[in-house]
Amino acid sequence: MNNARKWFFVLLASSWAMASESPAVAVLAKEGHWLETGWAAHEPMLGKKSPGLELTGWLNGEVKPAAMAGKIVVVDFWATWCGPCRASVPHNNELVRKYAAKGVVLFGACGSGRGEEKMEEVAKATGLAYPTARVAKASTTAWNVQWWPTYAVIDRKGTLRAIGLKPDYVEKVIEALLVEQP
Repeated sequence: MNNARKWFFVLLASSWAMASESPAVAVLAKEGHWLETGWAAHEPMLGKKSPGLELTGWLNGEVKPAAMAGKIVVVDFWATWCGPCRASVPHNNELVRKYAAKGVVLFGACGSGRGEEKMEEVAKATGLAYPTARVAKASTTAWNVQWWPTYAVIDRKGTLRAIGLKPDYVEKVIEALLVEQP
C-alpha cells in the first residue's frame, strides 16, 4: 500500500446518549484531562461522533476504517519534538500488546505544524511499534488538539468518550470501557 495515500477516517456514529453510558468513563475523562482551560473545548465533543481524520504516510502498518469498527480506538496525537510524546512510546507499545486481543486499536497521529518530516526517524529512535501517520492540520483543528500528546478514546459504537487525556489515564479509560462494553 502506498504510504503517501490519503485516508479520511470517519469513525462510526453513536446512537447512544451519554446518559446510557458508564459514569466511570466520564469521570475518568474529566479527572484525567490535562488542563482545565482545554476541558472547555473538549467537553462538548464528548458523547458525539468523533471528527474525521486525514492521515498520510503510514509507518508500521495502516489502520483502515474497517479495522476500527466495533473496536475501542485510541488516537495518540503526538509531535516529533515533544519529549512527553517520545517518553510515552514504550507504554503505548505495551498497551497495543496488552489490549489488541480485547478489541482495542491504538495508532499515532503525528503533527503539530512542524517536525512531521522527522516522523520516521523519531519512530525508529523511540522504538515506536504501532501504526502512525502524519495528521493534517485541519484534523488537529477539528479535534481541538492544543498540546502534545493529546490522547482521544473512542468507544465500540464510534462515540468520542475522552480527549485531552494525560498518558497515565489512557489505560484507566480503556479498562472502564472494557467493563462497560466487553
